[in-house]
Amino acid sequence: MDNLNISFAPDKSAEDKGRINAVEDYLSLLTERIKFCLNGIDENIAQKSDGEEEKQLIYSTIADEVGQFTNTDRNCEVFNDYENNVASAYYSHAEGYMTTASAPYSHAEGSNTVASNLSCHAEGSGTTASGNCSHAENMGCIASGSNSHAEGYHTIARGEHSHASGNHTIAGVEVFALGRYNKKAEDVALVVGNGWGNDSYEYRSDALTLDYSGNLKLAGNLTANSPGWDYLGAEIHGAVRFGNNWTSDSTSILLAVGNGADSKNLRDALTLDSDGNLHISGKFTAGGGVGYVLPSATADTLGGVMIGDNISVTADGVISVNLSAYLKADEISDWAKAESKPVYTAEEVGAATAADITAAVNAVEIGGRNLLYDSTGNIKNGWSGNTIITVDGGISGNSLAISRTGYSGNARYFGTNKRHFLTDFNVGTSYTLSAWIKVRSDVGLDASGYVMARFRSADDKKLYALSLTVGVDTVKDKWLYYEKTWTINDSDIAKLECVALALDKNGMIEACNIKLEKGTKATDWSPAVEEDTERIASLEARVAALEAVAVSGGEV
Repeated sequence: MDNLNISFAPDKSAEDKGRINAVEDYLSLLTERIKFCLNGIDENIAQKSDGEEEKQLIYSTIADEVGQFTNTDRNCEVFNDYENNVASAYYSHAEGYMTTASAPYSHAEGSNTVASNLSCHAEGSGTTASGNCSHAENMGCIASGSNSHAEGYHTIARGEHSHASGNHTIAGVEVFALGRYNKKAEDVALVVGNGWGNDSYEYRSDALTLDYSGNLKLAGNLTANSPGWDYLGAEIHGAVRFGNNWTSDSTSILLAVGNGADSKNLRDALTLDSDGNLHISGKFTAGGGVGYVLPSATADTLGGVMIGDNISVTADGVISVNLSAYLKADEISDWAKAESKPVYTAEEVGAATAADITAAVNAVEIGGRNLLYDSTGNIKNGWSGNTIITVDGGISGNSLAISRTGYSGNARYFGTNKRHFLTDFNVGTSYTLSAWIKVRSDVGLDASGYVMARFRSADDKKLYALSLTVGVDTVKDKWLYYEKTWTINDSDIAKLECVALALDKNGMIEACNIKLEKGTKATDWSPAVEEDTERIASLEARVAALEAVAVSGGEV
C-alpha cells in the first residue's frame, strides 16, 4: 500500500481543461492524505487478502480529515456535518455543525453559525457575521456592520468599524463598547456599560463614555491621589471644588470654593449642599451695589417675604390671623362673620347657641374626626385575611400585624378595612393619613411594608394610593410615627376604596392608631365617633334586656 497512486486521465477538451486541472489537484491532495492515514492502520488489518475491510477502515479513518467540494467550479468546501453544513459561494468554507457560509471567501465554524457577507468569519455558537469583512465569535454575538467585530456573550457590533465585547453590549458606528448592557451606542468613541438584565427584562446604563471631542463622563465618583491632583484640591466625591484649603469635605456638599490661607487656616468662601442651601462667608451683592439687606416687615410681608391672605404683621413682628376667613360663611352665625375680630366679647359668646358653636368647629379644615372604622383592629370587623392578627402592646394598647414568609411574587394587599365614613369628594379637598408602625425583627423585612388608603374613580379605572411606607432601613422593634397628606386634584375621584396593610415581599410589620382625616394637619388619634355610638347602643340594649328580665321575675 505504500506505493498507492491515483491518476485521472480523461479526454481533456478545451472546455473542461480548467475543471479537470482542479480535480487532478484535488486527487493529488487526496492521495497524500490517504497515504498519511494508512500509516496509522494496524498492519494485520492492512494485509487482508480481500481488501474490503481495509477499504472500510480507510474510509472511516479519513472521513473527518477530508472535506467535500459542494460546487467544484466555485471551490467551496464543507467539513464534518455534510448534510447540514452549507458552503455555497466562491471559496467559502463551512465546518462544525449546522454552519452556513453563503458569501464569497466566507468562513463559518462551530455550531449554528452564519457567515453571510464577503470575507466574513463566524465562529463559536449561534453567532452571525453579516457585515462586509466582519467577525463574530463566542456565544450569540452579531457583527452586522462593515469591518465590525462582536465577541463575548450576545453582543452586537451594528455600526461600521465597530467593536462590541462583554455581555449584551451594543456598538454603533466607530464605537468600542465593553462591559455589560450599555445604553449609549452612538456618537461616542468608547462606552463602558454597567447595566443588567435577563431573558425577559433589561436595564441599560453607562459607567463611562468618551466622545470624539475628548469629553469623558463618569456615572460614579472620580478620585485621584497624585501630587498634582492633591495640589488642586481634587479628591472629588460627586462634587466640584475650587481653590485651596476648603473645609467642606462632606459628601453632602456639591460645590465648594475654598479661600483659606494655608492648610492650617481652612475656610470656605462658598458652599452649595445637596438640599440646595447656598452659604457664603461674605455679603451678597448685585450690580456692584452694597450687600443685600432684607426690608422691614409690613402688613403684607415678613422681612420681604409674602405671608399670604388674611395674615398680617406689624413692624415689631407681631403676627395676626383673621380666623373668621377660614370658616365657612354658610355654616356659622352672624356673630362669627366679622372680618377681623381677634377677641370676642362675653356677650357675643353667650349669644351663640350649641348648634352655632358646633357648626363653627366643624367648618375648620384641620381635621380631627377619624374616618376609619376599627382603626386598631380591636373589633376586627372588616379586617380580612388570615395573616391579620391582633396583638397587645401597641401605642393605644392594641395593634394590627401582618406577616409573610417564603413569598417571591408581586406586591399584594392584605387586611382590607372597607368600613369608613367618607362619602363627599371635592376637588381641592385634602386628606391626611397617619399611623404608628413597627418593623418586627423576628421576621426580617425584604422590601417595604405599607399602611395605605386607596382612592378610586367611580368606574374603577383611576387609582390613587395614599401610602405610609417603611423600608428595610427602618429601626427594628421600635414604634415610629408616619403621616402623609394628599389633596384631590381630579374630579373623577369618587370613593375611598379601602384602607389596608401590605407587604412587598416577606417580613412583618405592626401598625396601630391608624387615622384618616380631612385637612392637611394630622391630629392625635381617636376612634371613629360611630364606634362609640355602636358600643353605647349595644350596652343600652343589654341593659334593657336585663331590666325586662328583672321585671318579669326571671333570673338575671
